[in-house]
Amino acid sequence: MPPTQDVFGMAVLLLGLTSLGLSVIFEASRLSAAAGRQALLRRRAQSRQREKLDLKIKLDGVETETAAKQGKLDAMMAERSRIIAATTALKQSKIEMVHEIGEPESGALQFQGDLRMNPEQSRAEQRRIVFAKEIWERNNVAHVWADTPEAAMAAIQRAFTARSGIVATRLQRTAMLRVAGPTEAAAPTAPPPEAAPVGPTLRPPATTAIDAAAAAAPTAPVSADAAAEAA
Repeated sequence: MPPTQDVFGMAVLLLGLTSLGLSVIFEASRLSAAAGRQALLRRRAQSRQREKLDLKIKLDGVETETAAKQGKLDAMMAERSRIIAATTALKQSKIEMVHEIGEPESGALQFQGDLRMNPEQSRAEQRRIVFAKEIWERNNVAHVWADTPEAAMAAIQRAFTARSGIVATRLQRTAMLRVAGPTEAAAPTAPPPEAAPVGPTLRPPATTAIDAAAAAAPTAPVSADAAAEAA
């Protein structure tokens, strides 16, 4: 029989080898689990990276679409502003302020001229403008009754002096407007001639003609001597 020391030594050696094997196995399993977790984390990171790229591509597409829609919106807003401005200008052009100057006297002609604010007038002088300033932002015309264009211009200058800041331009005669004078009154129209009878003409009887001639003949005056002789 082997001695007790050898048996004890063999038992200690077997226990050491067993613990070493167990530690190796435990470490290997731990390393494999760590490698698995690392691979899983790597796959998750790659998946998140792909999602990030997809989101970036979608974001770029949304930004491009947003820029295109913003461009269309800006174009529509510009078109809307242009239409509003054109509509306002059209409304203002349709509204016309008419200033009547003079009276339609006999033989007078009507002239028409445009009235505008003097662009060379300063702001301090613009306070002297007659009526409200908003009126002169529209079309203003003057209808003047006068005999000649010079008289019409003089009447406008008397109504709107140089200090008023209003100037007249494009003075022209209104088409065929003239006040008729007393000698230009319309002549009375003669009545239409009666139509001649179509049928045969009827002659009056002879007695009727004799009576008519006697009635038409003048009666001669009778003197006093002739009356005495007749008595």
